[in-house]
Amino acid sequence: MFDLIAAKQRIDTDTVDQLAMAVLLALDAAKRGAAPPGMANTLTEHLLTSIAVWSQLGNKQQYTIGVKAWDALRKACARPTKLLDLTTGEYASIRLAIGHYVRALPKLEIGVLVAAQAKAFAQLWN
Repeated sequence: MFDLIAAKQRIDTDTVDQLAMAVLLALDAAKRGAAPPGMANTLTEHLLTSIAVWSQLGNKQQYTIGVKAWDALRKACARPTKLLDLTTGEYASIRLAIGHYVRALPKLEIGVLVAAQAKAFAQLWN
């Protein structure tokens, strides 16, 4: 019973702020061509999480935006450079997807986010 109640709660403000700050800092560093691999991993994790969230919620439009951003990040990470450096088009695509994700965080239930993160991590490890 308590698990169900906990799963239905919204994400607390501090957690939302921490998640948003981490992903926005990583995006800013990538825009400037100064994102080390750890920051690229942060963007990867949150883009995959956002895709899983939109999939769970049945939001096809946001899902498509997320997939396009993931594809842009995948291409950027494939370039043989030490630091992640996004092109203008890659940045625009990723910024759009991350913007929707960050604005949705305060409205998400904890259970939805946890399930989406689990799905994202499973994809990363396979």
